[in-house]
Amino acid sequence: MPVAATTAPIPKQPYRAPHPTTPRPVTTSIPILRADATGIAAVRAYEDAPSTSTVAVPVIDIAAYTRSVLDLTMRLAEVIFASGAGAEDATAAMLALTRAYGLRGTEANITHTIITLTHEDQSTHESISRSRDVKYRTLNYAKLTATSELIADLIEEPTDVPEARKRLATIVSSKPQVTLLYRRIGWSLVGAGAAALFGGSPVVIIAAFVAGFVIDFLTTALDKRRVPLFYQTVVGGAIGPIFAAIVPLIDPGASPSLVVVATIIMLLAGVTTFGAVHDTLSGFYLTGTARLIEALLITGGLVAGVAGSSLVLARFGLDLGISADVPASLGVVAIQLVAAVVIVAGFALGTQVPWRAFWVVCLLGAVAEAVYLAASNAGFGLVWSSGAAAMGAGLLAAVGARLVRTPPLVIVVCALVPLVPGLALFRGLLQMADGDINGLLNLLTAGAIAVALAASAILAQLIVQYVWGPGRSLQRRFVGPLMALPVRLSRSSKPGARI
Repeated sequence: MPVAATTAPIPKQPYRAPHPTTPRPVTTSIPILRADATGIAAVRAYEDAPSTSTVAVPVIDIAAYTRSVLDLTMRLAEVIFASGAGAEDATAAMLALTRAYGLRGTEANITHTIITLTHEDQSTHESISRSRDVKYRTLNYAKLTATSELIADLIEEPTDVPEARKRLATIVSSKPQVTLLYRRIGWSLVGAGAAALFGGSPVVIIAAFVAGFVIDFLTTALDKRRVPLFYQTVVGGAIGPIFAAIVPLIDPGASPSLVVVATIIMLLAGVTTFGAVHDTLSGFYLTGTARLIEALLITGGLVAGVAGSSLVLARFGLDLGISADVPASLGVVAIQLVAAVVIVAGFALGTQVPWRAFWVVCLLGAVAEAVYLAASNAGFGLVWSSGAAAMGAGLLAAVGARLVRTPPLVIVVCALVPLVPGLALFRGLLQMADGDINGLLNLLTAGAIAVALAASAILAQLIVQYVWGPGRSLQRRFVGPLMALPVRLSRSSKPGARI
């Protein structure tokens, strides 16, 4: 009977730490990770472990988890960026969310319309990237506020990725706060309030309201047909002089030029000058420059529409010369403050500002107009008066945003709409049409006012967040203030009140 062969036991080799470039051992017995508290804790332990550690997580599971978190983060950033947030706010949101979900070594960047997010595994040096192209942006402050609150909740207490995506889908697919008709009425109120702001008669105010309604109807129809924004603005700018030509037929003593000024202010209210200055001052030079070019393109279309329509009307004997400024008497000041509130309320209605913030934006709009009138009467000039008004509105917006739980960006932008330099722009373009070189100076003045409004409001928020905070270390990685995200006004690491 043959004897069974015996196998000599293999001696046990001592454990050797893997080379830093060698992937850590993989354990296939670990279950598939989910984007919940357990998965987040496991990923954080894996990321924090040194390269010589035996802590192991399946590579395919980590990749699946990373892709799910990056996809959620990109969707959230896309919504706030498309709704009016700046590049810095969207970048800060992406970094905060990925860190909250346990991903280290994440890089985020925005270049005009391209959002990029990349995560590199610190042990395997493998990267996973995501990018999105945000081609169309509209001011929707209700969606921006709701998404900003969701981002704050996920940063404080991350939930399952599927659950977070459901909450985001609910926000995106929810019905507008107001119907299209009421939004159109809101934009019309911006034009009517602007006409009243410069002392227009009741006929002028009504004409400006109707012109605003027609302009929004036409631009919305053109936008649905994917007509470039420049041509939309040309059409919108051409409507104002047409309605201005009708005013003398009804009221010969009225100033038809104020109808054009009102429509200019309405069209400039949604221009991205504030976002362009914010991105540039925050270090996003490419994005800021691109948005500034976009603002100049819109303004150029507006100038072309108004100037072209005015030239055609001039052939029929209609003179749209600008009259002297309204004298600053007590009665006129009261009318101007009321008109400023109407403009802010209309803009808030058109951009769907949350109802709880309506009283704050209207109050700050009146305050900003009062500061502007006081500074102008004191002889500070248009640019410095606009900067002073924006600084005051920016400082008070920190308190107002905290009271109504709304991002400061929503309150600041709405409060500064009555100060849009529509009158200076109108003077400039008409003078340029007549070959007067002074028109260029007026156009430069209008640009300086727009930059002063944005830069002063941003400086005010920077001062507030520097003096009172920020409590989150994330903000120290950025140059400018966070305007569209709830931030803590506290230097301590303990949870505090968010704005």
